[in-house]
Amino acid sequence: MLPRIIPSILSVVFFFSFLFFVAALLLQFVRLDPDDLENQEVFHSAPYDVFVYSAFYYNTSKSLGDSSMVILATADFEVLEHVKQLELLVINDTNRVMAVAELERVTIHDACKWIAMTATAEVVLNPSLLFVSLGGNHAAIPFEVVSTDPVPVVMCISPLFAAENWQNLLVSLHVYKRFGAHAHLYIRSVVSPMFEILRVYEMEGYVTLKPWNRINLLNRDERDFNPNLNVEFRSQAAAQTDCLLRYKESAEFVAFVDLDDLIIPRMANNYVNEFRFLAAENPTVAYFTYSKENTRTRAYKRANVFSIEHVLRSIQFEQATETGKMIAIPSKVNNTWIHWTHKSLKKLDVEASFNSITHLKHIDMLDGMGVDHERVPQYNPTTGADAEKPLISNKNIKMIEKDFNRMSWKSSIRRHLRSLPINMTYSKMISDCYKESYYTFHSANENHGMLCPGPERCDISAHKTRCWNSVGEYHSTRDGKLINIHFAENSDFALNDDGCQV
Repeated sequence: MLPRIIPSILSVVFFFSFLFFVAALLLQFVRLDPDDLENQEVFHSAPYDVFVYSAFYYNTSKSLGDSSMVILATADFEVLEHVKQLELLVINDTNRVMAVAELERVTIHDACKWIAMTATAEVVLNPSLLFVSLGGNHAAIPFEVVSTDPVPVVMCISPLFAAENWQNLLVSLHVYKRFGAHAHLYIRSVVSPMFEILRVYEMEGYVTLKPWNRINLLNRDERDFNPNLNVEFRSQAAAQTDCLLRYKESAEFVAFVDLDDLIIPRMANNYVNEFRFLAAENPTVAYFTYSKENTRTRAYKRANVFSIEHVLRSIQFEQATETGKMIAIPSKVNNTWIHWTHKSLKKLDVEASFNSITHLKHIDMLDGMGVDHERVPQYNPTTGADAEKPLISNKNIKMIEKDFNRMSWKSSIRRHLRSLPINMTYSKMISDCYKESYYTFHSANENHGMLCPGPERCDISAHKTRCWNSVGEYHSTRDGKLINIHFAENSDFALNDDGCQV
């Protein structure tokens, strides 16, 4: 299939290309001495690499300080033992100043060799260009000015890889929308018709799509070292921190969920009021954690007869609990691992009797089924809840289904529904792979034999063509330690049976 660059991403790529072009012109103005440039032979023997995902500028921030810059990166955790800070050159219309960015660990453990980290510094007001300055050299890093447009609640969804579970996607998007949240979705790869449908949902304001980059070290052959084998679940902690940083000054609450996680407010008619209640009752906490309660439900495997109402009415709790997920108050949290933060911030473990995450752990995919249109699913978690109270009201079920019908009848969506997969080939392969490499050992509390979990370890080569790229690299020394810094280029792609589209 011929590559295709989607219009919304094309403008971003052009923007960053222009930014690098301007940076190159500025480097001529700075007049760096050619003798300061690194020798290529030394560069290729560098012991440490740092891959930069994103950078954000805050004109004002409640917890970061005014005129702050945050760089989000991933690297070998040993980097933090030898390099405590990065030096930045930051330029605006009138000034050019140096700033020191303190490195901070995000990932809480060393089970995987490469971890997420941030570097934060106060810089000049309204910067136009940002450079990392190491060993006398300067390299431009594209950055974004953080929006302050109000978005009360954001659902940050973990990066998708070879995603085909469209039933989960549609249920989540409509439930989030019904209760007042905006979804922010990271994508490594997704089946093509699902991606085309997502683009329509993005235009309708349900979701923001963000490509999530595969780590590409330009100076190292992956046959010798592949960092993607050494990051936890597609660098999920970095993605969650990226989402938190993006909405830090615009959202009241930022929740971190997987695609099969549903939060259904029980103590209020929407998310923001439920979360505000918890925050008011616990004014010193920085985040809440909702436990995950496993459920079983049913869904049609064919999109032409699929119904969100049928999925919701079929939900039954399995009396099994998994590690929960967090809802952050972004004015109090600057970065986060998957389930909690590395810093000792005060948290609230929400009792299941109050609410929990409805985890759509098991979905039976059927060709046809009988549905009780009067059934209202009961909220029946493992402990402490009143089983007489419904999980979701009949009114909300009907309103969600009505909204789904409105969207599914759009011609821009309907023409792709018939192409959605019926058998979840990728999902089963990846699930089996995770069990063999990680979950079997994790459940038995056995570290021996456990591998760093992630899809790069899963062989789906018969169905997948990799599509990724990165641009920009920087290499220099500080205090005798050589570091390579690589910059990610935004890219987006979709998988289908033939491979992928860029």
